[in-house]
Amino acid sequence: MSKKVNKHTTSKAKLTNTLVDRMPLPVKIPRKGKKPKYTSVVIWDETVPGFYVRKTVSGTATFYLFYRDKERRTKHNLKLGSYPAMTTVKARSTALVELGKVQQNRNPQQEKREAIQKGNLAEYSNVYCEALPAAKSRKKERYIHEKYLRPTLGKYKLEQVKPLDVQLMMNKYESTPYQANYCKVYLHKFYVWCINNQYCNNNPAAGVKNFKTHTRKFVATDTQFAKIQSFLKKRESRQPVECYFIGLMIATGCRPSEISQRRWTDVDWTKKQFVNVDTKTGHRNIELSDTAIDLLKRLKDKTYDISDYCFPSFSNLQPRRSFRKFWYELRDACGLKKTDQMRDLRHHFASITLAETQDMATVSKLLGHSNITTTSKHYAHVLNETERKVLTDTSKKFKVL
Repeated sequence: MSKKVNKHTTSKAKLTNTLVDRMPLPVKIPRKGKKPKYTSVVIWDETVPGFYVRKTVSGTATFYLFYRDKERRTKHNLKLGSYPAMTTVKARSTALVELGKVQQNRNPQQEKREAIQKGNLAEYSNVYCEALPAAKSRKKERYIHEKYLRPTLGKYKLEQVKPLDVQLMMNKYESTPYQANYCKVYLHKFYVWCINNQYCNNNPAAGVKNFKTHTRKFVATDTQFAKIQSFLKKRESRQPVECYFIGLMIATGCRPSEISQRRWTDVDWTKKQFVNVDTKTGHRNIELSDTAIDLLKRLKDKTYDISDYCFPSFSNLQPRRSFRKFWYELRDACGLKKTDQMRDLRHHFASITLAETQDMATVSKLLGHSNITTTSKHYAHVLNETERKVLTDTSKKFKVL
């Protein structure tokens, strides 16, 4: 019989900065065949009714005020701000002010919404970005809003922006199609949020098409691969975590996030797998070759098993946040293009494996694609090139004249 996991961890205390710093992270609740859920970690303040702090799985702590408006008795959770940008003292003071409004038969949540509705797109954008989770994955979204959306469309009211305005904005950045497409995608997401919050009724980005882009097809040449090997061997003794991370990406074809977050408990040494990995396409077990297993054993020896994580930061023993600087050094030293990204090592793995095996289904499974159509879309050219090579090599045997 499985043990039931408590989905909520709540307590009551006087909120202080130290207490918020020491709040535990939410616990993962596995679900068979589905992405896991996480427990909710909440501490209610003893001194101010309805004032509480919630910590998410990303480590972000956010202050809220829970109240009921006196007219409809409707429940509201008013976001006050995020820690540490807002301290507990400031958050408590803000909560008291908002509670005063409730006592005067006012609805702070509704007033906040009405105040926003009077603003232009730039003001809505600021509110939207503040509401985004603090996860690093949202950093690019905030950047697009600040660098492109607000300067171009910020002066307009939400309903004033038309599909033509979105297309003109994209045309402005046509020379960098990836960036132009990001602008449209994030603008679309922003308007979905606005519609859900009843700030507007239409999404001007809905009917605008993306620019066509060329899929990156990075495969290291023999010379480049030899340089990569040499670079990693030279750095292995002083930067083992970085070197083995790159080595494991090459050996497994995994996405960077699928490796960087792994704990030693995720490694099944007998079955040679990373088990129950939360990936982009759901939970799966990742197969590890003898080369990958050897890299992990050497990594464990080099890091002296000092952390639960396979790739820790030595400053706090948490998962290493970024390997970007190390990749740039490797890329420049090995003669790779500036457009070659670390995640493109996945394409190198897929192309070499497919050329060797000629088995699209196996490669699709190794990459963790949700269906083989995705794999075929990106790697069919590898089979075509192999077929041409085979035909060229064998054609001489059939020459009769």
